[in-house]
Amino acid sequence: MKIKLALEWFLNPDHLPFLVAKDKNIFEDLHIDLSIIEPDDHYDGFNELSEGNIEFATNEPLHLIEKYHPNIISLGNFFETNGGIIFSENGYKKLLDNKIIKISSPVSNNVTDTIAIDIIERHLQNLSVKRSCKTEIIVKDFYHIKNLKEGLDAAWLCFENFEGVESRLEELKVKKIYLENVNIPNFCALDLFTSKSFFENNKDLCKDFKKGTEEAIKIIINDLDYALHVYYSETKQEKTKLMNAIIEDTYKRFKSPFDNSSKKWKNLHNYTINSNISDISQTEYSNMFAKI
Repeated sequence: MKIKLALEWFLNPDHLPFLVAKDKNIFEDLHIDLSIIEPDDHYDGFNELSEGNIEFATNEPLHLIEKYHPNIISLGNFFETNGGIIFSENGYKKLLDNKIIKISSPVSNNVTDTIAIDIIERHLQNLSVKRSCKTEIIVKDFYHIKNLKEGLDAAWLCFENFEGVESRLEELKVKKIYLENVNIPNFCALDLFTSKSFFENNKDLCKDFKKGTEEAIKIIINDLDYALHVYYSETKQEKTKLMNAIIEDTYKRFKSPFDNSSKKWKNLHNYTINSNISDISQTEYSNMFAKI
């Protein structure tokens, strides 16, 4: 069966399981002919799923709550890192000096903006600074470190296995303020999503797709050299020291079997309720996850 998987970002090492499953013919043996789609917009996968144009998508679990749609469900969590906001050295100094902070982000809406500001204000509280922050969130592309180098003060929705590695390798002087540093439930992770209607009509295929992905993850975790080979072979990218370092940080963060998302993101759901950025009921939350 021809299957379309929409990513949340450009194709990168976070998506290695799908590349490995194709290279090892795992999906082919399950009669799955997979096409991987890179999005123009971070939310394209959700939109396409809700309209029934694709079968699967990857994205951060926060957006399952933020972009709540009764027809979209999670099959589980297959990758998790840590992350949040990364400040340039000068940008962090501006924060402490109570100046306006310009923050780049691939998305800007009430939910993501509120969380970004909450991270910063909790950080200030940890420093015993009792004031709000002055921020301007600017929608930019996915290249966070480039945006910092071009003069923006901070970047939001950064992943440690990507931008954290990149900032270290380039020896940039930065200040990382991650969700875990300010007691906000982590959501720097990727779930595998499908539509409820597709799942109900194709439960065996969904189970096979999940099983095939888990099998690929086991291969990755046990064979870094092979993971490196497949990534470069499938993406046709030139080998670089940076990408090697990102893959070496990423490969051990995959989950096989998938984590149970319903249990895993419960605290995140509670946080969004307590922060008044979500009004999704407990029943609606429970129905976001496939029984698989």
